[in-house]
Amino acid sequence: MTRPIQPLDLAFLWLDRPDTPANVGALLLFDLPAGRSRGALARQIVRAYRAARPSPPFDCVPDFPVFGLPKWRPAARIDVRRHVRLERLPPPGDLDQLCRRVARLHESLLDRSHPLFALHVIDGLASGQLALYLKTHHACWDGRYAVERIFDSFGCEPGPLGPPFFATETAAAPTHAADDAAGVLAGGVRGLLAQASGLRELFNSLSARARSGTETPPATGNRPFAGPHTRFNERVTARRSYACFDLPLADMRALARATGGTLNDVVLAVVDCGVARFLVSLGERPRQPLVAMCPVSLREPGDREPTSKVATLFVPLGEPRCGAASRLRRIIANTRAAKAEFHAFSREAALDYAALAFGLWFASSTLGLGAITRPVINLVVSNVGAVDGPRHLGAARLSAVYPVSMLAEPAGLNVTTVSVNDRMDFGIIANEPAVADAGAIAGACEAAFRQLRRSVLRSPRAGARRSRSAPTGAVSP
Repeated sequence: MTRPIQPLDLAFLWLDRPDTPANVGALLLFDLPAGRSRGALARQIVRAYRAARPSPPFDCVPDFPVFGLPKWRPAARIDVRRHVRLERLPPPGDLDQLCRRVARLHESLLDRSHPLFALHVIDGLASGQLALYLKTHHACWDGRYAVERIFDSFGCEPGPLGPPFFATETAAAPTHAADDAAGVLAGGVRGLLAQASGLRELFNSLSARARSGTETPPATGNRPFAGPHTRFNERVTARRSYACFDLPLADMRALARATGGTLNDVVLAVVDCGVARFLVSLGERPRQPLVAMCPVSLREPGDREPTSKVATLFVPLGEPRCGAASRLRRIIANTRAAKAEFHAFSREAALDYAALAFGLWFASSTLGLGAITRPVINLVVSNVGAVDGPRHLGAARLSAVYPVSMLAEPAGLNVTTVSVNDRMDFGIIANEPAVADAGAIAGACEAAFRQLRRSVLRSPRAGARRSRSAPTGAVSP
């Protein structure tokens, strides 16, 4: 049965171009028990996964008929062999090499004539670990649903292989038969009326803010178009650089408790301080706080519909030239104000907020005003959730999960996190012409975390367990 493509998923399909593929995915590392053959396990995984039968949305392709609404329709034929690949890194097989490989794999568009997913089982790591890199289209799911579905496919104990993420059972999605056109049309009209109501609500809120003049400080609450021009706002190309690292969750939670903030506030502060260090190392020091777009999940507990359900916050970060602790406290105040404003919106207005902001950016860019107007955001920072307890792929234990997200104008930098047991794993994807070595940002974030911990907790302990980067050359001026 077919099902309509939701408006936000349509937007991701529209963004999906050679320079801005709407790919989202993850790099997963697994530790093998002593004496277990890594090559044998890799081949076993590939055989088992190629024998699996994809389930929605990974058994469908997007369809844009001349007459009628865009919809997902079942693929006529699925050759899982083209979606599941086995490859081996050549020597030396180090982690930087793995990240470079992931960056290259993440650059290519998914073929819309086939279901939108790919899985690479990667052998040859000098560490003795086995790697899985997976990517799908953002139109298929959002980060919260992806975390649930991916990790539900792994066992809590060592044992036989379970079905892969693309073949696990999912909640039944609404379907519409061809003879139910009236129902589809009625639903579309209701959606348009709700959207119009949300836009009216949003317009009234923004008008009230504009009338308030200087009563509202310039760096609180949601503030799109408030950040400076940076190298992250250069034109996004097809080339990517990728890096990853992790930090101890216990210390990050301690920082949140000590400052009255949240774990997400600490993530923002680590990224903000790290990016500031990176820019200063290049002789660049923005005069205004950077603005981060932070996706917010709108999923109810147990909601596993295969679509994207997110809204966004536009959070101003720390003031230039201030210390790490001051940045964190400023971010806590700004996120509180942004959340209060967000929760005052209806669901429709919350969804429309980002669409309106990016629509205005697209209009200004199309008219050639991008050089004189501020970018709607500088970077994206997202926390997609947590994995509780150990997870196993057959006999191999999950060691790390590094997100690999998407880039789109005007933000050529995306930092996405997921918590696994006692660590928070960070994945950094960047526009290569502007950030040739995303590992430089990863290292700066690690140093920023150590500084933040010394400033707030008065603790000199070392921070990250490891970092992984994909250097590809000199940073452009």
